[in-house]
Formats: sequence, structure tokens, C-alpha cells
Amino acid sequence: MKKMFISILFAMSIAACRRDDPGMPSPQAKKIAGKWNIITVTVIPHDSTGKVMNDGTVYTEPSYYYFQFNANFTWVENLAPNVNPIGESGTYTLHADTAFTLVNKNAPSQPEECKILSLTDTLFIFSHQRATLYNGITPGFLEYIFKLQK
Repeated sequence: MKKMFISILFAMSIAACRRDDPGMPSPQAKKIAGKWNIITVTVIPHDSTGKVMNDGTVYTEPSYYYFQFNANFTWVENLAPNVNPIGESGTYTLHADTAFTLVNKNAPSQPEECKILSLTDTLFIFSHQRATLYNGITPGFLEYIFKLQK
């Protein structure tokens, strides 16, 4: 019985050591946190099978467009030239080093699944997709690639 108790106690202590401390942001969370200016947004159309329809269009954004990712896992997107952010906001959840989910506080039932394509101290590139209908009939999706810079 004593050996069993010690084994259970040992297993519980190992499990406790492996648990992530929610108060300590992961290295990825530390890297994503901050104000990121939106440099470009590339929109690439795909058909319903995922085949790229053309090279897409690159849109250069005004210098005042930015995303702010906070260490407490909230975000803001600013699309206005004044000090008060006008845009969207909500929370985000990181999924390892390759993806994250944006939840818009105005549309919490429609989270955006995003792929991290590149993340350094000064450059952050991510993408997400949205379903669309071409000519109002043909299904497909649009891939949005955001290039952000600190």
C-alpha cells in the first residue's frame, strides 16, 4: 500500500510539473505580443477544390493600419488614422507555433482560424481563409495573407 501511495504521489508530481502555468506566456505568446503595422494584405482566390485561380492581388495598407496583440491574449485591429482604434477586437488563442484563433467580440460564434507563416521579432506573416461564392453561384474561398511589421 505504501509503494502504491508513493507511486501515485510521484505520478501526480510529474503531472503537476508538466502543466503549463497560465500566468506565464509561452515563448510564442511573448513573440506575438505587441503592435504590428499591417504592411500588405494579399488576397488569393481558390476554387472549391482548393486550386489557386490566379496569383491574387496585393494591397498595400496605410501606415496607420495595425494589429495590437496583448500578452493577456486580447487583440485590436485599427483601421483609422486617429488615436482611437476603429476596427475589430477580441481574444486570441495560440496553437503551438503554427496557428492561432482570433475570436471577434462582435462575432464570437465565427472564430477565424489562422496559420502562422512566419514570426520573428520584427516580421509576422499569417493567413486565414473565408468561404465565398464567385458570381453568386460557384463556391470557393479567399485566402488572406497579412504581412505585419513592428
